Amino acid sequence: QATSGGRASYFVSYKRESFAQIKLPKYSLPKDMHIISTDEKQVFAAVQEWNQNETYNLYISDPRGVYFTLALENVKSSRGLEGNIVIDLYEVAGINGVFLANRKVDECVKTYITYNKGRDWRLLPAPDTDLKGNPINCLLPFCSLHFNLQMSENPYNSGSISSKATAPWLIVASGNVGSELSSTDTNMFISSDGGNSWKH
Repeated sequence: QATSGGRASYFVSYKRESFAQIKLPKYSLPKDMHIISTDEKQVFAAVQEWNQNETYNLYISDPRGVYFTLALENVKSSRGLEGNIVIDLYEVAGINGVFLANRKVDECVKTYITYNKGRDWRLLPAPDTDLKGNPINCLLPFCSLHFNLQMSENPYNSGSISSKATAPWLIVASGNVGSELSSTDTNMFISSDGGNSWKH
């Protein structure tokens, strides 16, 4: 990152070649940028545009990390305990390209999943039944499963979502069923197929 006249520009070096300026789409005016991942020969970045305050847009790059295209708009962010920015995005361990993100849609926050590093996103299906076997009547896209994706800043505390590289496809998370993410009525959910289906 290089700043001149109060505006930041971002540069990338591919395989230790000389630095080239990152090219975002023409309409993008970034005021902040976080690198999320550099796996699988691509850069996954969260960019805050000039008109955003509490959200970031996710961008994915070409193999050299120079040209970026939009992957998902309006991902929720908040300030952590020490004032650092925390983006509501979770990379599932043990499976390449699987991310969960909390996106702001018409003042509601909803959880989405991608299996191809941001090219396609979809809502999470709720379980068919609760713990007691009662049916959960939750029809996509009006109702889905939502998770609090903020990572714990304490390394000894796992936060509200967990996955391990040694147990690929297994995800445990706390959240709720409904039209949006809620801080009340939180339950634990588990998926053994990488977030494709969930159990209460």
